[in-house]
Parts: sequence; C-alpha cells; structure tokens
Amino acid sequence: MSEPEGRAGLTDKLDADVRAALSRIARVPQLLVACDYDGTLAPLVDDPTRAEPLPEAVAAIRALATLPQTTVAVVSGRALRDLATLGSHGSEFDLGFIQRLAPEMIELHRQLFADLVTISNDHPGVRLEVKPASVAVHTRGASGPSRNASWMPSAAGRSPGPTST
Repeated sequence: MSEPEGRAGLTDKLDADVRAALSRIARVPQLLVACDYDGTLAPLVDDPTRAEPLPEAVAAIRALATLPQTTVAVVSGRALRDLATLGSHGSEFDLGFIQRLAPEMIELHRQLFADLVTISNDHPGVRLEVKPASVAVHTRGASGPSRNASWMPSAAGRSPGPTST
C-alpha cells in the first residue's frame, strides 16, 4: 500500500468515526457543549492577557448556541468580566459570590496572595493572577526550574497545595 492510500484509509476511518459520533450526539434530547478558553478556543500564549479566540472557534460556538435543546458554556479560570460566561471554574457565575465569603476566607485569600508574592519573587517570569477566591500562579513565562510549579509549597499548610491545570 502506498503512503497516499494509507492516509486515505485513515481519513476514511476517521471520517466514519466522526460521522458515527455526530449521529449519536444528534439524537440526544439535550446537549451541553462545554469548552475551555485557553488552549481550546484561544491558543496558549505566554501572556494570557493577550490570548485571543480563533475566529473559527467563535463562529462554531455561536452556531452551536443557536441550535435547539443545545446549551453552550465556556468554562474558564478567567474572570467573568473577561469572558461574560463562566469564570473561576463556575463560582463566579453568581455575581454576589465574593460578598458572601466569610471574613476568615477573605483574610486567608489576602495572606495567600502576600505569601505567593514573596515566594514568586525568586522566580523570574512567574506571574500571579488574583481571582475573587483564589490566586493563580502562571509559570508559562518562566524558564528552567521556575517553569515547573513544584517549587511552590502549599501556603504554610493553610491550603491543600498547588493545583496544576
């Protein structure tokens, strides 16, 4: 079998698999399409503030949202104001969320940020992003050992430790 024939066979198989999956999806009574923003709708970039969604992705999401019995969501760690969809992994959907945090949680958040500023100062290229109930540590702009977040201890035992997403 020549290389082009091998590719054609793979393409035919993939197309058949895609067609079968689409056929199954088309028969569900309610469909939820949930996508991440960074790395899915928008390419990953060193500075997340410069991430822009691909026009094709925006068009696809908008087209899906017009379908009957179809709900579309963008699940993201980004702030609600940046996406006008879901932020902080859904907790920011309720705009009054931050006002209901207990005072001790607000203090823990403030102290966590202060600790992370101190720790991250030794790691050039690391960027902190303060969110309503968390602090994200972005290491994409760092190099060498600083790019791996394993250097970041849990905040003096006050939290379960870093979660890599």
